[in-house]
Amino acid sequence: MNLARDLYLGWTPFAHEPACTNPVWEPEARMEHGLRGRLNVADQAHGCPAEGCEHDNVYPRYVIRLVCAGCGVVHLIRGEDVGKDRLTTAKIGFGQPPREIHGVWLWPGEQNLPGIDDEPRDWLITRAPVRPRQADDVAGTICRHRTAGGLLRWQASAIADSTGPYGDDQLRWARRQSDLRSADSAAEWIATQYQPQKVEVAV
Repeated sequence: MNLARDLYLGWTPFAHEPACTNPVWEPEARMEHGLRGRLNVADQAHGCPAEGCEHDNVYPRYVIRLVCAGCGVVHLIRGEDVGKDRLTTAKIGFGQPPREIHGVWLWPGEQNLPGIDDEPRDWLITRAPVRPRQADDVAGTICRHRTAGGLLRWQASAIADSTGPYGDDQLRWARRQSDLRSADSAAEWIATQYQPQKVEVAV
């Protein structure tokens, strides 16, 4: 299962020409055959120093082609042993619209148990309805977890801090609350962390 951060952050969009009038990709995929090394004919033996090598002279190579008729740009992606899955935006979370709660937006991750528990396992939180693409775009995270007694709770983290005590190498946080009773409560807690703090001054 992917974390929500891996679904949204670190992806590089394929670029069109700056003056493209219709920036829409037409994606297609094809399985073709490649020859290993410098072999030019299929009946030459494939010499491999690896013990127990099971390589053939000809191997399947997956090719994905993205074509834009608007600007004429073509991207080709090739790879061996490429895994291919057909999923839905509901299952992986990415591609679903964000949900706004208390002035913050929840971007869903993968479903916890598709068909049994369809609620996302975790969310990325932003303060604007714009898809997060890098760590600086993220205002917080929400994640489900179980307590030692088996109770379902939600953990919320907020206020980005590269030296903060919570998080990992990509997203670190200064504040965290781990005993929240719902995703909505977690979103409200995160929103509260960004509200101006009232300070009483004695006169």
